[in-house]
Amino acid sequence: MAKRRYGDQDGKDKSTPKQGALGESFDAPFRGYINLNLTDEQKATFDPWANSLAPLEALEAFVADGINLSLKFEPKFGGFLASATQRRMGSTNAGLVVTARGREAGTALWRCLFCLTILSHKERWEDTQPLANPDRW
Repeated sequence: MAKRRYGDQDGKDKSTPKQGALGESFDAPFRGYINLNLTDEQKATFDPWANSLAPLEALEAFVADGINLSLKFEPKFGGFLASATQRRMGSTNAGLVVTARGREAGTALWRCLFCLTILSHKERWEDTQPLANPDRW
C-alpha cells in the first residue's frame, strides 16, 4: 500500500470540526483597513511593552476574541507583514484589518499586537482611527 500524504484522505479519517459558541459566527466579511498612525509618545512605549509579558497576553486575548493573525514575508519590502482580522461577527470591529511591518517576523507581529492593544482602549477601533480610504491609489 502506498504511503498516504496529508490531503490524500478525501475526507476520511478527519475529525468533525468543533463548533463555536451557540449563535456565534467567525466569518465576518472584510470591511476595510484601520491604518493606525502612532504618536511619538506611543512609539516610545513600544520597547518596554514588547519586553514584558504584555505581547503574549495580548496574543492570547485577541485570538480568543476571534481575531485571526497572519504573518508573511514580503520580498519587495525585505521584511515581514503581520495582519490581524477581526472575524467574530458579534464584535463591533467585525471585518476590520490592522497591519504592521518589521524587518523581523517577531517585530512585525509584536507591532501588530501593540496596535491592537492601543485600538482596544475603546470598544470600536474606528473611534481611535477612522477606516482607511479604500480608493487609495
